[in-house]
Order: sequence, then C-alpha cells, then structure tokens
Amino acid sequence: MWFMPEPRRVGATVLPLAGFDGRRRTAPLGAVLVFLACCGCPFSPSPTDGDGKVPNLDRNGNATFATASTVPLAPDDHLEFEGRIDGSNDLDLYSLGQLSPGDELVVDVQRQSGDLDAVAAVFDSRQYLHVYNDDRVPDGSDLNPRMDYIIRGAAGTYYLGIAPYAEGGGTGTYRVDVRVTRGVGVPPPHAQTVFLNWAGGTGIVVPNVGTFDLKPFDATDLGPYTARTAEMKHRVQDIVATRYAGYNLIVRNSDDHPVPTEPHSTIYFGGRHPQAFAISQQIDSLNGDPSDSTIIFTESFRGAFLQTPTFEQMSIALGNTVAHEVGHLLGLVHTADCDDLMDSTCLNERLLSPQAFKAGALDASVFPLGWQPALEILGWVLGFTGLG
Repeated sequence: MWFMPEPRRVGATVLPLAGFDGRRRTAPLGAVLVFLACCGCPFSPSPTDGDGKVPNLDRNGNATFATASTVPLAPDDHLEFEGRIDGSNDLDLYSLGQLSPGDELVVDVQRQSGDLDAVAAVFDSRQYLHVYNDDRVPDGSDLNPRMDYIIRGAAGTYYLGIAPYAEGGGTGTYRVDVRVTRGVGVPPPHAQTVFLNWAGGTGIVVPNVGTFDLKPFDATDLGPYTARTAEMKHRVQDIVATRYAGYNLIVRNSDDHPVPTEPHSTIYFGGRHPQAFAISQQIDSLNGDPSDSTIIFTESFRGAFLQTPTFEQMSIALGNTVAHEVGHLLGLVHTADCDDLMDSTCLNERLLSPQAFKAGALDASVFPLGWQPALEILGWVLGFTGLG
C-alpha cells in the first residue's frame, strides 16, 4: 500500500524513492510475494585482482548466506574489493566475519561502470536487517550507498548484501570500501518527540516531498464523520501511542501543546495524492535526524476502501498510517507481512484493523531477502519506558 513519487522513481508499485516513502493506495487486486532465504557457513574464495590493485570477491553463487564470499578484513580491519551486478536478479552476499556490540562498521559502495544503481544492507547471522541504504543523499543526487553503523546487536557473524535497486537498478561493477573500528561503544537510545500538526498552514515544506498549503484537519475530509473531528484526532493519537507502547516515543499535538522546542518529528495532515496515503521526508536509519517530517494525505482516504469505513475503522487506518510513517522516520523499511505495521504489500482494507511492529520479511522492493526485527530496532533507537 505504498507509492514513491518524483523526482526519479515513479510507479504505482514502487516504494523507497531515494529517501522518500509513501503509504500507497492499492487497486482491488494485490500481488503475492514469495520470500526465500538460506543460511549456513560462508565459504572463502581465493581473491583475484579485479583491476590489478583491488581484489574481486564476487563469485557465482554467493547469493545466499550459506555461500557468502568472505571479506578478509584482517589484520587491519580494512579492505577494498570489487564485485559486479549482472542483472535485476543478481545478489551478492559477503561475510564480514565476527563483529561485536560497539564496533563501528563503515561501508562505502561506489559504482565503477555501467548504469548500476545499487542498494546495500547489513544483516546478522539470523538474517535480520541492521542497517540499509539506497542513496547516500536523500534527494537522490548521489545513488551510491554508504553506511556508517555501530553494531547494536549480539556478537556474531555479520553479512553485507549488495543488490540492484528493485526498479531499474541497472548493471555494472562496483567497488566497496569496508572499515571496522573495534570497541567504539554502543550509543545510548534517545527518546523521540512526534508532533501531530492538526492546524495546517501555508507554505509548509516537507523536504524531498514538496510545499503544501493545508487547511486545519477536518474529519469530513476522510468521509461522513461530521462533527467528529476532535474525537478522531484524540483517537488517532491514542492509536499511535498504543503502537509505540513501551518505547520512549512522546506524542504531542498542536491542539494541546505549543510546537516543541526540542528536536522533533512533525506529522502534517491534509491534501490529496492520486496514489499515496502518506509520504515521508526520508527513511532515516537509526533516527539520525530527529527533526524530519511526514505528510498524511487525509483526502486520499476518502473512497479508498470497498465500503465506507466506520468511524473506528477510519481512525485505525489513519493511526496505522501515522505509526508506519513515524517508523520510517526512525529508520524502518518496508516488509511483506500484512500484520506488520511496516507492510507494503496488502490491500487498503488491511489498514482498517490493528497492525503491530514485528519481525517481518523484507519487501522485495527493499531487498531480495532478509527480515526486519522492528521491535529490536525501535529498542536500539528509542529505548524502553518499562510500561509496555
């Protein structure tokens, strides 16, 4: 249920566009995505020179965790190597060896030839995603992935995956610079404030998305809910708070609170998009930018369902969508699991009932394999209140 708008990746079934994301309105028919994954011990090929200076570690068959090529980082925890993407179904997996909590991992992927637009991801031995990057610049001006990540999970073997962007990623060679700095220390989690801006305004800028003139929120924009605007606002806030129960997420609103003085994410409401329920400024890995924003296109909800939703169903749909977009602002990507709040594959009707964060298979538009442990990632980013 997602769509990614301009500037460069447009289509009714496309998700992450540069740093953007949108919860997409779907047609009545859906698609079935098949997830396959393998696991096991990696093998270590004998590197041969790619350009005479940098080894080429890419080998036929290194598309599973069981057959991942080994990156020999010893003795100085640094290596440059090359590989190649030969088509839309090509996937290269590399074993980075043993990493521990507090180790800093920097991965820089640069296209060397062809029209390759690569995506990169880091997984643990459970095939759980830790960090993902499509384009290093949210506006899409630099398509080469880069990740600077401090390990939060358990000690063990970690893997680097490189694949072409799902919608027209092209082919070509790439060079990877991998560097590990041991024992940097695990950053503490931080509470995040989310501000629900019901007030609207003129000239509202959502970076990487657009500039909007928005009237104050009115429940009648979503359907036949006359005189229930205040009730819907309260219900939506309650739903968002419930979805993040137990985590240090603070939800405030423009009716009851001034604009926060501390860094905060802003959720705007209003307007219509022909294919999107919502679009976020970016997929912000591990909440690196605590001051980003999202727009929820409230008028897009009207007529988006097979039957007119009840007041409670529409409130749930709006609350699920807000919680999903906040997930992107905290670094979560799309999954293919209808019960997961980060799902991007199911029909609009699924929004009308509760969803929750869980470990979900990655959507094929994000990466060809792997799982997203949303509950763990939210704990790493926000920390826990002990009340959930």
